[in-house]
Amino acid sequence: MKYSGLAFQMLGTIGLFVFIGYKLDEWFDKTTPVNLIIFSLLGIAISLYQIIREFV
Repeated sequence: MKYSGLAFQMLGTIGLFVFIGYKLDEWFDKTTPVNLIIFSLLGIAISLYQIIREFV
């Protein structure tokens, strides 16, 4: 029961960072989604760090 919300926590973290990257690409009028890629990878790294920290 303790770990039942981890998937939603990962989804929320990654989704938030993807949204930020998308909006930054819109704001800077980029044709290639550089910020989207960077922020999505950053969101994945942060969510994995949160998961590992929860288990250890």
